[in-house]
Amino acid sequence: MHLTPSLLFLSSLLTLTLAGPVVRVHNTKTHPICLTVETSAGYGAFPTNTNCGGLAAIGIDAMQTAAFYPSDNWNGAISDFTNAGTPGTRFEINFSVPGQIWYNADMEFGLTSGTLGPTDNRRMSNGKPSLVGEADPLAKANSVWASEKSKFQDPLSRKYVTPSQDGNTLVNVYMDKDAPENVVAFFQLAANFNAYIHHGSVRGDSWAVGSMTGKLKQVADTHSGKVDGTNDMTITIY
Repeated sequence: MHLTPSLLFLSSLLTLTLAGPVVRVHNTKTHPICLTVETSAGYGAFPTNTNCGGLAAIGIDAMQTAAFYPSDNWNGAISDFTNAGTPGTRFEINFSVPGQIWYNADMEFGLTSGTLGPTDNRRMSNGKPSLVGEADPLAKANSVWASEKSKFQDPLSRKYVTPSQDGNTLVNVYMDKDAPENVVAFFQLAANFNAYIHHGSVRGDSWAVGSMTGKLKQVADTHSGKVDGTNDMTITIY
């Protein structure tokens, strides 16, 4: 059987896809995005072609998808940057355990609209949807703001949750590692963001029984996903 050029391309693409991990980044915005890549192992093919935040980075044009092919033992992160040049959500993927892909959307470093999960949208082993992250953090925060706004009278928290002039809605939300506990609790517990929020990754640490910090740490530790049998992941930036 002779393959047409289009089938030859598809065949080669499928071969390449199945041969090793693929990280796809889909930019749904109407402007280019800037992404930085970090790694602990298996750097692979992440060609940098721009600069953001003073770091070598990947630029992806509006409404375009880019595919990258790290090695089998890649354990790293891809961070979205905001228009202001500050770090946004950090998407962490670990391909180093054969047959098990560990991943999360980390909003300790910033907060932007994006999701990460298997390209085929398969469900996790516990039956839950595989996507982590938030497609619209502002809308999700606003869904619980009416019952939570009384907890945000201090000026420090207004850096992270910015209300409208009448105070009835939020006009901006932000996150970083210095956020106060009431902000972390708002995103992690009240709004129930599907992401890793600060105060997590502390398995083995001890804390006061019943304390807010203890509760936040326990919740944050549950936000890493695991999907077996795939090495093809897609990050979507909204």
